[in-house]
Amino acid sequence: MNSIHYLYAAYTATWVIHLTYISILVRRYLRLRTEVDQLKGK
Repeated sequence: MNSIHYLYAAYTATWVIHLTYISILVRRYLRLRTEVDQLKGK
C-alpha cells in the first residue's frame, strides 16, 4: 500500500472523529437547553 493511502485514511479518520464529537456536543447542548426551558416554565 502506498504511503499516500495512509495519509488519506488518517485524514478521513480525523474528520470522522471531529464530526462525531461536534454532533455529540450539539445534542448535549440541545438537551440542556430543553431542560433549562422546562425549569423556567416555558
